[in-house]
Amino acid sequence: MINPINIVKEIFEKAQKLNRNYPNVAVLATASNNKPNAGCVLIKEINEESLVFYTNYESNKGKEIEKKPFVALVFFWEELKPQIRIKGIAEKVSKEKSAEYFKSRPKGNQIATIISKQSKELKNYEKLIEEFEKMLEFYKDKEVEKPENWGGYIIKPFEIEIWEEGKHRLHKRVLYIKERNIWKSIFLYP
Repeated sequence: MINPINIVKEIFEKAQKLNRNYPNVAVLATASNNKPNAGCVLIKEINEESLVFYTNYESNKGKEIEKKPFVALVFFWEELKPQIRIKGIAEKVSKEKSAEYFKSRPKGNQIATIISKQSKELKNYEKLIEEFEKMLEFYKDKEVEKPENWGGYIIKPFEIEIWEEGKHRLHKRVLYIKERNIWKSIFLYP
């Protein structure tokens, strides 16, 4: 049986070869108190079992995942034509893996991570920039440690739909559903 995550990975790798700014961007949907929420995340890894992204655990999405780990992801690359919709369960990656990825990031991004109170109210943007500049100077010759409230999430899919544009709006839609660790596929009307 086909593992649809491998199809996603293949399309993802093609997207990364395109000349665009964020080929790894996906819309992540979460929910809390029966209200939906969505925003873009950068997918940093796809393997045979899961997809990985990194964020502030105290952000809105982090709090929502903590309460309800069921999430949805949507990829769309106009140049390649497919839309990929994924439903899965999110869980934190290991602290070691998060620390390893954090160290690979540019120092400016590391500093932005430690000063950001993601999703909280910001009273003065200029003060944020001032704080960033001070921290950039402070850490000029020092290593920046990963904050405890930041790290990765693994999304383990249980449904993947791959939509391909068709002539006359006769789009090809294949839905893969994981049941007892086996992927089954069905076609859907456009």
